[in-house]
This record gives sequence, structure tokens and C-alpha cells, in this order.
Amino acid sequence: MVLLNAPKDPVVALPQAPSVTYVDAPGPEPTPGETTPAAPSPSRVAMPVPAGYQRVSGPNGLVTAIPQGWVVTRSSGPAAMQATDPTDPARYVRYGGAPAPAAGLLESHLDYERTFAAAHPGFVRLSLGTTTYHGTQAVDWEFEHDLAGGGRRHAHSMYWRSGGVEFFIYAAAPAARWAETEPVYDTLVDQTTP
Repeated sequence: MVLLNAPKDPVVALPQAPSVTYVDAPGPEPTPGETTPAAPSPSRVAMPVPAGYQRVSGPNGLVTAIPQGWVVTRSSGPAAMQATDPTDPARYVRYGGAPAPAAGLLESHLDYERTFAAAHPGFVRLSLGTTTYHGTQAVDWEFEHDLAGGGRRHAHSMYWRSGGVEFFIYAAAPAARWAETEPVYDTLVDQTTP
């Protein structure tokens, strides 16, 4: 795992979907007389959504779980949605997927970080590096920066590519409220597919 240090801000009320998510599991065993494929393709196994969360769909087939009651709207980024805490609009998550850029996954986010850091005073990278997300190479990026009205924002995001699409999940909150927002991010990590 390469670990550097680092942001990406990627919001419409959707009906609550069934409280299940899917995890990769081995495919079924072949019946007698069938040939076994060299690499069995995974099937999907339902996993319950945690209490207090609801299933939502995002752009390009992304499915995740957000806290119940959070308001979902289209975000400013391409193919991105935002779910906002109705009691604190400074706490939100973003999720989605758009066609992947030509640049490599890590390289594109290092470039984006340079642009973002220049535009956000007090930017501090906490981490930026590669990891594995649901069996796929991903970039994990966590950072803080100053807010225009005072205080600091903490954000954590994950980016990965599948089928020519770059997907992401992102959570942000005032730094003072990150401890209560981090479990929301962790749920995104656990519940998001593909």
C-alpha cells in the first residue's frame, strides 16, 4: 500500500430501497459433468443494511447506504449525488461514478490534490495512497482544510474503477464533528457496490 497524504468533493430524495447490500461470494459449484471454469466468477450475496441506514442508488449503478432521513440531491460534480444531514448541512456524503479519466488512478488524484490544495487555505493531507477496495485497486484520501467562515473541514474519500467508470464515496464534516461522521463513512465503505 502506498500512503501519501490528502480531497474531493463530489447531492435528490430517493425512495428507500430494500435494506440489503451485496458482497462477493464464490459462484456455485459445477454440476457433475460440467467443466470448471479457470476462474469462477463471483455471485452476489445479500448483506443487511445497518439499523438507522437506508439503501440508495447512485449514478452508473453505484448502490450504497446512507443515514435514514438524510436529504439526497444531485451534487455539483459529474455523475455525483449528495446526502446531507438535515440537522447540520455541513455534514454530508457524496457518491457516484463517471467515465474514468485517461490518467492512472493514483496519478489523477495526486494532480487533483495539487489543484484542490491551492484553492483551499490551510489544506493538510492526512493520507493519500493506494489500497484494495472490495478486491479492486483504489485510492484512499483523507484531508482537512480551513472553512471560509472559520473552523476546519475533515473529509475522507475512496476512488476505484470498474468497467471504465471511476466510482467514489466521500464524507465530510466540520473537523470537530468528524468522530460522529466517521462511522457514516465506514458504512459507505462496507455497503457500496460495485
